[in-house]
Amino acid sequence: MDPEYALYGMLSEKCDVYSFGVVLFEVLCARKVFDLSLDEYELDLADWVRQCISQGTIYNVIDPYLKGRIAPECFKTFVDVAYCCISAKGDKRPEMGEVELMLEFALEMQEKADSEMVDVDPHGQCMYGEVSFCIPVSDHGL
Repeated sequence: MDPEYALYGMLSEKCDVYSFGVVLFEVLCARKVFDLSLDEYELDLADWVRQCISQGTIYNVIDPYLKGRIAPECFKTFVDVAYCCISAKGDKRPEMGEVELMLEFALEMQEKADSEMVDVDPHGQCMYGEVSFCIPVSDHGL
């Protein structure tokens, strides 16, 4: 739930952006928003991914099926977009149109990287190395 909605009870388009960001992380990490079977620090997906991003460990918690299949620059863009969407402050979140454009850009980067890999090894599977990066928490209003 959007933290501002939880505090003030007012809905806005930015509430939808927050929810969409959470969905992006659900897909990336292949897990539910709340999982009571996990440790306390992993219980809430949004809080957990913020922590993983700030520690540079987000790649370690993605869906194992996706590991190695996402081009590093695409992965960074996807995570950055999703991270901006779950900013605690609505005015720091992008507009949904901006989110759409950035996700399209990430897809184009992935397709380009995959085509370059196929050019190198036409019979191989496109596999990429591990990705590690941090997004400064203060940059997104958290």
